[in-house]
Amino acid sequence: MKHKMYVAWCWCIIAIFVLVAAAGNMTVGAEEEGSSSPVDIAIDATYASAYYWRGASAGVGTSFMQPSADVSYSAGAFSVGANVWYSQGIDGGDADNSEIDYTVYAGASLGAVDISAGVIDYAIPGSFPFADGHVLEANAGIGISALPLDNSVTFYVNLAGEEDASGDAANSMYLAPSLGTSYKNLGIGLTGGIALGESDYYGTEGVALVDITPSISYTIPGDAETSVSFNIGYNPNSGLKMSYVTIGTSFSID
Repeated sequence: MKHKMYVAWCWCIIAIFVLVAAAGNMTVGAEEEGSSSPVDIAIDATYASAYYWRGASAGVGTSFMQPSADVSYSAGAFSVGANVWYSQGIDGGDADNSEIDYTVYAGASLGAVDISAGVIDYAIPGSFPFADGHVLEANAGIGISALPLDNSVTFYVNLAGEEDASGDAANSMYLAPSLGTSYKNLGIGLTGGIALGESDYYGTEGVALVDITPSISYTIPGDAETSVSFNIGYNPNSGLKMSYVTIGTSFSID
C-alpha cells in the first residue's frame, strides 16, 4: 500500500511540474505578444484533517493530502475547463482510501447571473459502498452575484456506476445550496445538502436534508495564496457530526 501511495505521489508531482512548465511557456508567449493569455492554469495543494463529503465520512482515523490541477479557457463571458483532483490518506493502514476525480465543465456569466454545468468521473476504491470503482455524475448550477451574500445552488445526478442494495443501477440526485460572505481576508460560509429521494448512496428513504456545513476561513495573500478553514459538518438524517480543518495553497498562471 505504501509503495502504491509513493508511486501515485510521484506521478502527481511530475504532472504538476509539466503543467507549470507549460503554463510558464504560454505566459511568456503572451507577454511577448503584449496580451494576456485566455488560458489559465491553477495548481492547488490542500491538507485536510478529515474527509467529509455530502454528509458522510469518506475516511476514518486519518488525514488527507488533496492536490489538484485545473486548466481553463475563457472567451468573453464564456469558459470551459478540465480539472484533476486527487485524495490520499496519510495513514490509511491497509485500506485503499485513495481517490481521483476527473471533471470537465463549462460556464457563463450573464450579467449578475453565473451558470455552470459539468461532468465528474469519480475513480474510487472498489470497496466503496454502492459503487463499482467509477461513478459518473452530471451537475448544473446557478449563482446570483447581485445579492448581498454570495450564493449558488447546484444540482447533481448520478449517471452510471452507482448500485442500490440489491445490486441494481441507481441514479441518486442531490441539491447543494450555499451562502457566503467575506470581509478583507476573512470568509464565512454555509453549505447544505439535500438528497432528492430514496438513496442507498446517501442513506435516505425519501427527500432528506443530509448536510449542514458552516465554515470560517482566513486567506493569506501572496505569490501563492494560502487559506486556512475550520468546518463543522453535520448530517441531520444520520446524526453524523464532524469538525475538520483544511489548509490549502494555490497559485494561478495565466
